[in-house]
Amino acid sequence: MKPLILLTGGTGAAANGTPTWALNQNYAENIRRAGGIPILAVNNDCAEEYADLADGLLLSGGKDVVTTLYGQEQKYDFVITDPQRDDLEWKLIKAFLDRKKPIFGICRGIQVLNVYFGGTLIQDIPDQLGGDHAKGVCHPLEIKKDSILGRLFGESMEVNSYHHQALDQLGDGLIATAWSDSNGHRLVEAIEHETLPVWSVQWHPERMTGEKTNPESCVDSLPIFRYFVDQCK
Repeated sequence: MKPLILLTGGTGAAANGTPTWALNQNYAENIRRAGGIPILAVNNDCAEEYADLADGLLLSGGKDVVTTLYGQEQKYDFVITDPQRDDLEWKLIKAFLDRKKPIFGICRGIQVLNVYFGGTLIQDIPDQLGGDHAKGVCHPLEIKKDSILGRLFGESMEVNSYHHQALDQLGDGLIATAWSDSNGHRLVEAIEHETLPVWSVQWHPERMTGEKTNPESCVDSLPIFRYFVDQCK
């Protein structure tokens, strides 16, 4: 049977106010293209059952992580959080780690994983460091040769960027495997755990596959999803 991959989304509300969970379809489509079966997590009380059922966990992009989870006060009014999602993902990360099942994070996913392992975040890149990494800006990466990404893509590639926050202090057991520049500051763009099947990227590889991509002439990032799905077999 194909690996069953649990994906997380964000909370919202329908036009009549009914609470919703939502996820961009391109995450699920790339899991399907890579040979997996995508399902969406939609309940905060089912983390253990989800972890028993699924073969791997994909933490998708979305709103900012609540700052108190990494020991800081919120510095900016424009930091938009999703506490219900934080609660669900925290429970899911623990449940999948307890079972030693693979976890892969994208954008917000790298940030919530870093915080889970005890790391911290830069709350706003433009104000605290200078430089723009939001709204689809594209930039090059330096990649660690001896890493998952290094083996897939070599020592450099161009990626998109849709984030205004970044990793600061790395969490316990996490190793940086890719970096970019922001106004002369080196930003961590990818991580792997030293011993656990956990890894993550700051950019959006799900937007770097198919007919319409950002960057337009990017390297096809489907191998990222294939690697993750193969981990989950």
